[in-house]
Amino acid sequence: MNSNFSQKLLPGMVVEVYGSFYIVFHRSKYVSCALRGKFRKLLSETHNPIAVGDRVKFSYSDNKNGVIEELMPRRNKISRPTKWGQIKERIIASNVDQLVAIVSTKQPVLKTGLIDRIILVAERENLKFVLCINKIDLINDGEINDIIAIYRKLRYPIVASSAETGAGIDELKSILKNKFSVFVGQSGVGKSSILNILQPGLNIRVREISNYSNKGKHTTSSVTAVPCDFGGFIADTPGFRDFGLWGIKKEEMGFLYREFRRYSDKCKFNPCSHIHEPECAVKDACQRGAISELRYDNYVRIYHSYDELEK
Repeated sequence: MNSNFSQKLLPGMVVEVYGSFYIVFHRSKYVSCALRGKFRKLLSETHNPIAVGDRVKFSYSDNKNGVIEELMPRRNKISRPTKWGQIKERIIASNVDQLVAIVSTKQPVLKTGLIDRIILVAERENLKFVLCINKIDLINDGEINDIIAIYRKLRYPIVASSAETGAGIDELKSILKNKFSVFVGQSGVGKSSILNILQPGLNIRVREISNYSNKGKHTTSSVTAVPCDFGGFIADTPGFRDFGLWGIKKEEMGFLYREFRRYSDKCKFNPCSHIHEPECAVKDACQRGAISELRYDNYVRIYHSYDELEK
């Protein structure tokens, strides 16, 4: 290695991970970097010691390639369990400004339980949550107004879009401007299609819905952050069918439901699961209509999903 290249440490942002190599964005240039051996010990704790969005310091090993030498402290991170379940963490992205849930009205069907799982992650990491409901061209006007009203009441930004007609794209662009945003959602909801419209020239491959299962097929196979002409970065993530939660205990879920907070300190028992206990202010608020029954039912289902993991 030429010492002239290795001595100076330069700042950069990781925008893509492929195999054991990392693409670092530095001064409008992309540098392919290997990882210094000292990071290998982190593999026992996490599937990927360095993730998209990480701020790092690297040194050049030659004119085009480098080595990541330092990982700067993270402001936050979005994680999911790996295929080994809750044993190991997979970091999707770090230092995120906002988490954007892309869902579709149909093909695949809109799942509010999935939305609420994503919101739990955003609330825990203190991220702005944005809901983008795509494929509105497939439904009649007003068909999803009730669902929109539930989340709008909670003051979450909502965009109704269509990658087919372009509806809502300008509104979404204004929300994304100058932010590092991460797109998450099921396979087939249109994340890649929307990104292709937001940033022309990317030509991200789009795949059709499976006729057999009516579920989306995976298009994006890895997390990649792309710089946008209008400012900021967008990270596209692989589609999923279930959004596994990492690092969130079922006992803290009640606090992460923002509409529960104004009532939870009035419950007779503390702590209160808001499920089994008598004289629960959250359940009373739900019965009065002050809390959405849909949101509460999703909360109960997610809470009980932990019981399956603990078996």
